[in-house]
Amino acid sequence: MVIKCTNQIGKELRLSRFLNPKSKRCVMVAYAHGILIGPNPGMATKEEIKRQNETLREADAILMPMGFLPACQQLFTGKNAPEMIALYDWQNVSRSKNQVGYDEGVAESITSIERVLSSGAIGVMTYLYIGQDNPEVEAREMKRNFEVNELCQKYGLLHIIEPRTIKNKEKDEDGTMKFDLMKINTRMAAEIGADFIKVKYPDTPEQLQELQEISTAPLMVAGGSKIAESEADKMAEAAVSAGTAGIVFGRNIYQSKDPVAALRRFRKIVHQQC
Repeated sequence: MVIKCTNQIGKELRLSRFLNPKSKRCVMVAYAHGILIGPNPGMATKEEIKRQNETLREADAILMPMGFLPACQQLFTGKNAPEMIALYDWQNVSRSKNQVGYDEGVAESITSIERVLSSGAIGVMTYLYIGQDNPEVEAREMKRNFEVNELCQKYGLLHIIEPRTIKNKEKDEDGTMKFDLMKINTRMAAEIGADFIKVKYPDTPEQLQELQEISTAPLMVAGGSKIAESEADKMAEAAVSAGTAGIVFGRNIYQSKDPVAALRRFRKIVHQQC
């Protein structure tokens, strides 16, 4: 008989609620952009947020910052509600120049593991940025993620890491992703101990497949900015074909003309009608 520690059991129980029991994949909605870029369509007003409390309920999980929970409590209420993943970090890397952006920017933890546990969330997501001009900033990023991972191991929480190269070094001059750098930061996140790794979709399905093969942790594909439905569908299909653990789509769901229909469409693709 194998005796498991309580924290190990806790993580396994949370994992069982995060992944669809048949497909073993997850459709997570990233509803966390307000703290990063301010009001945006689909979460710009209190009325829009109130509507999303109903329209996003068919997601497997929702990613959001802890301070946004009071406005979205109804979203997580009831037996068939989505699971909550806490955005543990804040970053100003992704802001554009007209949003008072920076050439590099930084990420920092903005909550505590105690607050995450008390909220009912089953896990957290952190950012891992590499490639800063100052190597000490990169080292602090690694250490910060290690420390959060230690806490998640201690308390049985899931830990999702989103590894990225700092924005002014992420792409080649032709706009394509620097795939070798994607492989480096993805492997770093895996060896920190991430349970899942949220990755930008690279330039081809074959690259996504390779990224999953070099990662010792399952990937989840980010949706990025709002794009055409057909393109978003192809991205979700590629995530399934590559053997990833699912998708983390935000604006391609909550900014859709019909978020319920969009969510159901992605669920059908990711779970393959399971």
